[in-house]
Amino acid sequence: MRKGGDHKEMAGINNIKLKTLKQTRAFYNWELKKEGLTEKERASYLLALKSIEKIIKEKEDSRERGKHKKSIPDDHRRAIFLNKRGY
Repeated sequence: MRKGGDHKEMAGINNIKLKTLKQTRAFYNWELKKEGLTEKERASYLLALKSIEKIIKEKEDSRERGKHKKSIPDDHRRAIFLNKRGY
């Protein structure tokens, strides 16, 4: 197991997970449209959908926060870092 990992590799893994979550959400929504579901099955799908929606929202929000980090110039980051240290 590698320590530190490659940032691009991790981003790819997160993209796959997000894509998979969205596919699962679509499948559960499709299943909920079936008329033959029991109340227990329907409740189970709805609970799972609620969890999936929350995870997708968190992942998408973290992606947005990550985009803003990339746009900060290095000089500005250094200035902030030095400021925190009291210099």
